[in-house]
Amino acid sequence: MMANSKTASLDGSGSHDRMYGLDVCRTIAILSVVFGHMLQHSTPHPYIASVGFIAIFGVDLFFCLSGFLIGRILMQESLRWTEEKERGVMRFWYRRWMRTLPLYFFFLFVELQIYWGGASSLSAQRAYLVFAQNLAWSMPVFYGLTWSLTVEEWFYFLFPLLILLSIGLGKTPRVAVMIAIAAFLLIPAALRFFLFDSKGVFNNLDPNIRHVVIFRLDSLGFGVLAAYIYQWHKPLFRMIAALRWVFIAAALACMAFIKWDYFGLTETNWLVTIYFSVVALVFAGLIPFFAGLTPTRFTLFNRFVKYTSLISYSLYLGHVVAFATCIYVFKRLGVYESIYPNPWLTYPIFIALVYLFASFTYFAIEKPLLALRDKRHKTSTKILHQAQVRV
Repeated sequence: MMANSKTASLDGSGSHDRMYGLDVCRTIAILSVVFGHMLQHSTPHPYIASVGFIAIFGVDLFFCLSGFLIGRILMQESLRWTEEKERGVMRFWYRRWMRTLPLYFFFLFVELQIYWGGASSLSAQRAYLVFAQNLAWSMPVFYGLTWSLTVEEWFYFLFPLLILLSIGLGKTPRVAVMIAIAAFLLIPAALRFFLFDSKGVFNNLDPNIRHVVIFRLDSLGFGVLAAYIYQWHKPLFRMIAALRWVFIAAALACMAFIKWDYFGLTETNWLVTIYFSVVALVFAGLIPFFAGLTPTRFTLFNRFVKYTSLISYSLYLGHVVAFATCIYVFKRLGVYESIYPNPWLTYPIFIALVYLFASFTYFAIEKPLLALRDKRHKTSTKILHQAQVRV
């Protein structure tokens, strides 16, 4: 079996190898989020409902995976930034934002209409237009799942900017990446340490620490660190992969902290600082393990993994809307009282509708815009090459 499949790029452009194991990682992450949120509905058995916290770690895994994938892209592209300068960064931002913003704004406008707390307006939710809803403060209740996307978007903006700044100061691209990684690992941790429980506002970890951008950017920074090791220290990357059971055990220990109310973690700011760094390090340590996975002999399972990975962004943004739509239909049909309390009926319908919604938004919105993005990129690259030839 082959470790890599040349089906798509790291960012969907089709120009690099796609690692099957990273598709597995993405599938586990998104389904953890979907199932974690789904368990908040209906009346599952208490033991089943008690594992709903896996949604938290699905996001943590997403952060590290995103840092790894985007880090690899930036390490390759920044090699040209000594000559391209701002043009290279603008190209990166264009490709990232064409990938993430259209679907985000689509679902934002949907949420403005169907929000369970009552329809809202764009003027009332202006912060969501610039991803400022949880930049340095707690996340509003409205469209709450976007807290993690906001962390990612600020990473997309700030990390390449730091690389470009370092290159402008005379550093090589490799050193510039190292400086950016160090900044992303140290600054969020320092902010957690010095601002935790400041003026009594950081007494609840989830809304006031976990969901705040400035405190969580190191989660992606550790993912980029894994990409740096992959790029420049392959033997170390393989060594980390061989320690997979150590990192799996550590990941379970991190989950235990959540399950048993942090073991008093909220009482000490240095423990809070260390905890979130350790979680990011542990999940980043799983990336080499996933990267080494190869397709199984079960073709149907491999296709499921590939397809789930392909539509994962639509699954992430649309699953709550799908749940709400399902509940609305139950009520309109007069079957809410007979179906919703039974998880064995509700959950299969939920999952089917989630995949249906995600498939629709992927093929109707994501895929056409990605094709437009890539077409424009190829055209601009061709024009630039022709201009260079003339010179």
